[in-house]
Amino acid sequence: MKIVNLKDLPSCIETVAWWHYNEWGALYPESDLRDFREDMEASLLADVIPQTWVLSGGGRVWGSVSILKEDLPNYPKLSPWLANVYVEPSKRGHGYGQQLVKVVMGYAEQQNLGPLFLYTPDQVSFYEKLGWSTFSDGIHHGKKIFLMSI
Repeated sequence: MKIVNLKDLPSCIETVAWWHYNEWGALYPESDLRDFREDMEASLLADVIPQTWVLSGGGRVWGSVSILKEDLPNYPKLSPWLANVYVEPSKRGHGYGQQLVKVVMGYAEQQNLGPLFLYTPDQVSFYEKLGWSTFSDGIHHGKKIFLMSI
């Protein structure tokens, strides 16, 4: 397994967009699958942000992670955001999610992007193990979320 920039594997955009839509579409009810695909395509065009990386192996992709300029409209001053951390269910529990998050953390440090932010409805302990801290909570489209930073 290796982690590569989406720019190096653009043929997987449909798969990645579907994962993101299927996993988080309820948090973005105004968006459809096409919007998620356009978000992935934006990663192909940007110099610094947004960027997306994929976990690749055996001729297919197994996971993803992104760094975005913004992720929650109610927090426009917070940037950049870790987002789209996804690992196919059959590959979970093997540390791939941690590896994906560390890629973005390293990238943000290398690019001197300052603190990183994220929000999660249910993965606080996962991120805490990687050094993230919760600084607030709230409701986003009817779901409780936790805002974290590192």
